[in-house]
Amino acid sequence: MSQSAAFQEVKDVVIDAWFTTDPSGVIVDFNRVFFSLFPRNVARKLKGLTLSEIMSMPMDIVQEAVDQNRQVRFDEVVATILETQEEFRFILSAIPLLGEEKVLEGTLVILRNVTDEAMVQIKYQEMLEREARERELLKAELVRRTERLIQISERYYELKAQIRKRAKGQVSPFKLKI
Repeated sequence: MSQSAAFQEVKDVVIDAWFTTDPSGVIVDFNRVFFSLFPRNVARKLKGLTLSEIMSMPMDIVQEAVDQNRQVRFDEVVATILETQEEFRFILSAIPLLGEEKVLEGTLVILRNVTDEAMVQIKYQEMLEREARERELLKAELVRRTERLIQISERYYELKAQIRKRAKGQVSPFKLKI
């Protein structure tokens, strides 16, 4: 049994977006999840297009799998739907589909949409960075106030010493420096 035929047997249980291509990279089949990523006018014409004609991403996942002749995976790939400029983050996996005689019949690409998780991670990272900046500001304010408190304390002890000397009659009462 070829890999293409084997995938046809299990394709209905794959919950992530997927599509298959012919050997030249043209989309020949896909699931409803993949279809729903695109506006209707684009989704209706998916068959017969290549991935690069509908989505911009930093690599050609189909060509990578074919060139390496093995399964490839890329984590958190930023992809943009060309029609809407909507940005997604995917975990991409692709595997060349070989026939009975190990001849390339096409490629299977699975796209796991991790946009929400990635955005939560980005916001969490931003929150940590903001808190670190705020901690630094608080630390600087604490240092500034501590230095001011030390100055006030030193001045207090100077005045106290002067008052003590004046009380003992060692300093004229008119020479108290405030």
